[in-house]
Amino acid sequence: MTGFRHRLDIAVIGAGVLGLAAADALARRGADVVCFDGRQPGQGQSGGLTRTFRHRHDDPDVVRLAAESLEHWRTWEKRSGRVLIGPEGTVYAGMDDSDAEGMRLQGVRHEWTDGERAGDVFGPLAPVSGPLLVDPGSGAIRARNTIDALSEWVGDRITPQDVHGVSVPEDGDGVELQTADGIYRARHVLICAGTHTPRLAAGAGIGIPLDCALHARPHYPVRDQFQRTPLPCWVDRSGAFGETVYGSPIGTTGRYVVGLIGNGVDVDINNGLPTGTEMEAHVRRLSAYVERALPGLVPEPVGIRVCVMSKLPGGSDALGAWHTPGVTAVTGHNLFKLAPVLGELLADSAQEDRLPDELARVTERALEPA
Repeated sequence: MTGFRHRLDIAVIGAGVLGLAAADALARRGADVVCFDGRQPGQGQSGGLTRTFRHRHDDPDVVRLAAESLEHWRTWEKRSGRVLIGPEGTVYAGMDDSDAEGMRLQGVRHEWTDGERAGDVFGPLAPVSGPLLVDPGSGAIRARNTIDALSEWVGDRITPQDVHGVSVPEDGDGVELQTADGIYRARHVLICAGTHTPRLAAGAGIGIPLDCALHARPHYPVRDQFQRTPLPCWVDRSGAFGETVYGSPIGTTGRYVVGLIGNGVDVDINNGLPTGTEMEAHVRRLSAYVERALPGLVPEPVGIRVCVMSKLPGGSDALGAWHTPGVTAVTGHNLFKLAPVLGELLADSAQEDRLPDELARVTERALEPA
């Protein structure tokens, strides 16, 4: 400590899945790293019980990152002794050959099945017109298992403090963090703070065009007779049942989560808080969809998670990372599945003080309007 100031090598802001993955990667490399978060690990955007690991994305580079990430997920499973991604697979409706191009280019196994045989790949699903795309190597992420494992690995490197601000001092001596319990100077700062990332990054001169909205994810019981049928993750872009949605089993709980996808389906919070009735309307839409499209589920929700979604101009699969000397910031949407590979790339950025080429390429596309 110099006077009132603490010295650090690498500071990670945010103990969600990305911050923990980066801190773990750095710790395994022998780096001196501290991870700051005023909440319990995984209580922000990484909260909840399930996410979907899937390979299909519009950007072939993101498909490749997903394939690389799966290899790291399997390593995490061996280290933790826990199931982190289930064997459920993912089924897509409303797709054609062009939607599978990225998977084909990256050599990711996938197949097509007749929509009239929907029950063979997704037991609760009603018959559908058009083919279904199947990604058998994907599945439902056990989100809580993942956060628990990462928290154990990072251990006492997690400091339960909020970071109020980040700035680059005029003396050029590192990057300053103003926290709830002191002032720190770090050689490099990784900002993995979810919806707070743009505000913190702005202190280092980084502008991030992130929009935030509230999103409803109700949980529905699987009917008893469908408990032993295939229960994959689900993406329906066909509109055949009146909505475009995604879905995922919640482990082996016998519950299934469904959410809306598409433009304008979330409740904007950039200009103030919404009314409760807006979220309730979304739940009613989803329950009506379940009744029409998923007769194997009971169309009355038994739980709900209301979460904050953060999106870049490139849309729902956009990933962005920004770098200035001493600072790297990352944000986007649907990033949980990429956490293992992003953790390694962010560790590279912190140690080498540069943005890896892989992140630079996907960020360029993330800033192009969808």
